[in-house]
Amino acid sequence: MRSPGRVLVVVLLLAGVGALAYLLGRASVDPRPVRAASGGYTEGYRAGRQAAFSGFDGGWSYGEPYIVSLSRGGPGVTYRVARRWPMLPGETYRRCGGWICGPLNAGP
Repeated sequence: MRSPGRVLVVVLLLAGVGALAYLLGRASVDPRPVRAASGGYTEGYRAGRQAAFSGFDGGWSYGEPYIVSLSRGGPGVTYRVARRWPMLPGETYRRCGGWICGPLNAGP
């Protein structure tokens, strides 16, 4: 069996080594806080949002459904809005090849 005094010395020694490692680690970094680039994320987010709706600066209505056709974007942009159509209430729409056909409820 181990003596309680020996176990206590080992525990204190391990705690001391851990505390010393912590203090050395803290001392090895620059104490000044690192500042992020001014508005980098926010400016990029706004630019992306603007780019998504470029070419469609007006005419969007809040809360109204649209059929939106996407196409391949330019360099560094995955998609772009190619066309858009407002959906009319009570009308049925379907896909015709690469386009939207509708309204189907139009009758004589």
